[in-house]
Amino acid sequence: MITIQNGKLTIPDDDRFIGFAGDDLAVTKQFILLDFAEDHCKFTLCLRYDDDTVKSVPLSAAADHGNTELTWCVAREQLYVSGIVQAQIKIVDSGGNVRHSSKDFFLIGSAVELDDGGSEMECVTPSQLENSINQALQAVTATAPFIDSSGYWCIFDTEQDLYVRTQYHVSGIAPDSVMSDSSDNAVSNRVIKQYVDAKAVDCNTFSAEFADMKASDKVPNTRRIAQLALSSDISAENLMTALRPYLYRTSITPNSGGVTGQLGIGTAGEVFFCTATDRWNHLASYSDLYEKMDLAAEIDTQDVDLMEDGSLFFIDGVLYVKYDDDPVALAQVNDVYTKTEIDTMLGDVESLLSAI
Repeated sequence: MITIQNGKLTIPDDDRFIGFAGDDLAVTKQFILLDFAEDHCKFTLCLRYDDDTVKSVPLSAAADHGNTELTWCVAREQLYVSGIVQAQIKIVDSGGNVRHSSKDFFLIGSAVELDDGGSEMECVTPSQLENSINQALQAVTATAPFIDSSGYWCIFDTEQDLYVRTQYHVSGIAPDSVMSDSSDNAVSNRVIKQYVDAKAVDCNTFSAEFADMKASDKVPNTRRIAQLALSSDISAENLMTALRPYLYRTSITPNSGGVTGQLGIGTAGEVFFCTATDRWNHLASYSDLYEKMDLAAEIDTQDVDLMEDGSLFFIDGVLYVKYDDDPVALAQVNDVYTKTEIDTMLGDVESLLSAI
């Protein structure tokens, strides 16, 4: 029985002879792919003859208890010349992936009635047949794949003229003891966990360092301004409301302690300002304000030239304004009261206000 297991094609000696040159459908060979049950695959038998002619033969396939059985009905065109023919199976799966088996060989006997087509002998002696078989075996085994002591398939590299170990193991793809970014091999769960944990540590370390670098000159959103959190927009109205208690103080008394530069309002509505000595001082006293209200002076006629344009003044009870260097009367004497007349009617206004 011809078998293919883990890519190794094995042809027993009893199955090597496939007929005589010129035979047609006289021999049928079957190949058993052990532990292979993939669907929708195409199987091709590739043949190379002594004259380096290559032929491809499609094989029919059938499932057989977890294996796949391939059938080759040997046709005349595949027996066109006697001699030794190397054989190899090519498998193309449904995804277009291609794999090959190792090489082995078949034997084709000569026929008397055929032209040799190139020094082919009509009769082959047992010693000649044995020599041919040995030569074929040497040619095949010289570059045939083999399994090393670790269970990996090794193939012959014609460019380097030596065998190289592949990633393929007799049990499939061999598990790695370590894992890398470029490895396609299977690994144990323990190794995967160690690999992921190491990557996580590297990632977290890099992320932390990167975040710290980017945030080093940034203000955290937990920071507050005037007790307003920076986690959302702050309107001018909200900011003013929050700052207002710090812009001025109320119920200020003279010379009490305060904050330099702050405004204050006294108990009677007075305006205070806190000086560099951290003491509250009036911006203007009542007496100063009272004097500021006495704007119209009483003068004599000869003093008009001393007044500036725009000045208000009384002359003999009449209110004047100086305009273009001339006094202009604004009201008759009977229309307004002087301060003296008000004092006569009501008393001393300043003393009255103080009493209030």
